[in-house]
Amino acid sequence: MIPLPFDPFDPPGLSPPMMLWRPFLLSLGEANFERRGFASASKERKTQLETIGEAFIAGYNKALLARDAAEVRLASSGVEPFLRGFAVEGSAMGVAVHDAFSLRRPVLPELLAEFDPDFTYLAHVGCGWAMARLPWRRAPILKALDPLLCWLAFDGMGFHDTYFKPRRVMSFWRRVSSGYAARAYDQGVGRALWFTCGGSVEDAIRTIQGFPLTRQGDLWAGLGLAMAYAGCGDRSDFRIALAAAELNRCHFAQGIAFACEARARAGVPPPAANLAAMTVCEMSALELSERVRVSREDLSRGHPDVPDYEVWRGRTSSSLTVSRLEAAE
Repeated sequence: MIPLPFDPFDPPGLSPPMMLWRPFLLSLGEANFERRGFASASKERKTQLETIGEAFIAGYNKALLARDAAEVRLASSGVEPFLRGFAVEGSAMGVAVHDAFSLRRPVLPELLAEFDPDFTYLAHVGCGWAMARLPWRRAPILKALDPLLCWLAFDGMGFHDTYFKPRRVMSFWRRVSSGYAARAYDQGVGRALWFTCGGSVEDAIRTIQGFPLTRQGDLWAGLGLAMAYAGCGDRSDFRIALAAAELNRCHFAQGIAFACEARARAGVPPPAANLAAMTVCEMSALELSERVRVSREDLSRGHPDVPDYEVWRGRTSSSLTVSRLEAAE
């Protein structure tokens, strides 16, 4: 458990101007599974996934009140390495929300630069949470993002909506319904299923299989990313998911690969990422990360009508399908 910088509803020592932000602070209770109505596969998985949510909220609250990006970076450095990416994700949301209601110079561009390259993916995802909460700020937020990684913000929106509006999302509603943004959104929905299903791979699989076939590939990619990045799963979970994914196994593996790349950028990947990489792709998380980086080279040579981000994903999944996935069955 990471320490909060303060009790969200009794922040000590705040000046009167800073107290104006109190209505925007989030309670740790927002991550509570009982409050969210999420089931849980086990007490241990429930605790870990709730702790991840609390890390996000702590990062958000701290960033909402921070004076600049350097202060946010300093705060994140005190977070346990495994949870730091989630805190950064929350921090990006907090800064984007503050920018929306402040007369100060926007801090979000500085924050994105501050966390590049080690947490650049997580920061972009966090921006999507702010877009979900403040849809009227979508254009200025997207303008600040990297053109290649801006789709991660729609991924963040998908996660946010699934986490807070699971019944609506499970009835096939989505905030964006056309263009590549809809596909990126579904990748976030798939990530969130690992949380809403409480770390139960069987429940996550059943949920994905209930969606239209055209959406399942992106959902599988999101699930793979969440399982590898957030952890909680064991070897049998990955094998069960890989078998159930069938024609979408390449998407599942691509999600795992991107999780390994995100972890590698931030330092040595944790055991959870290595377990996922070895079980599904028979290589270490660092080796899988290198595959992702190679696939990112010369993206401008891709199809002009396909976003570079999708070209990158496609190259990654294709290389894994050819070289490793058959041996993992």
